[in-house]
Amino acid sequence: MIKLTPRLELCAQMCPKAERAVDIGCDHGYLIIRLVQDGKAERGLACDLRRGPLDNAEKNIALYGLQDRIDTLLTDGLNGVVPSGSDVITICGMGGDLMADILDRAPWAKKASLVVQPMSKQERLRRYLRDNGYAIVEERLVYEEHRLYTLMRITEGAYEGGDHLLWSKAMESDPLFPDYIRALRSRFQRQFDGSGSEEDRRMLELLKEREACL
Repeated sequence: MIKLTPRLELCAQMCPKAERAVDIGCDHGYLIIRLVQDGKAERGLACDLRRGPLDNAEKNIALYGLQDRIDTLLTDGLNGVVPSGSDVITICGMGGDLMADILDRAPWAKKASLVVQPMSKQERLRRYLRDNGYAIVEERLVYEEHRLYTLMRITEGAYEGGDHLLWSKAMESDPLFPDYIRALRSRFQRQFDGSGSEEDRRMLELLKEREACL
């Protein structure tokens, strides 16, 4: 069984079973290999914009003897990916703005299950999900090399979370939610100290109120 980093391990755990797993930005192909190994997907499609990572993925897929079950595709996002009867789509390690753009160019993805891990600009992704009929049904947190990462399982539905777009209702049940709130409060404190902006002040007050309830 292939070993994953904490981020990718949690992503694999959050993926529901599907006929096919589609991994966007597959890098070395480790996640898609694990999903097929675990029986989360009968077959897989590893996608990447660059030839180098895709070559690495193909080598690893062959190393684990899964060439007959995992295909690869050189493409930008979900361009050229034809939906199957049942898909789970994973997008990890990209900015939230890029994730929103990928989903916007593939409306069919709303009928699939998605597990995403934004590296930055979460607010941009949450705004897109809220405004385009997506629901965050599960949101989990994990530490990797002392950094806290967010993973979301997304389906078609209504977004549940405040207008602040900093976290969803689903995240509030995660054991690491207090750490997340404290980290955000520290971030906005630094921003407010530097900018003095009304928006940063508003967010800082919101986070202080939420932290007091932890």
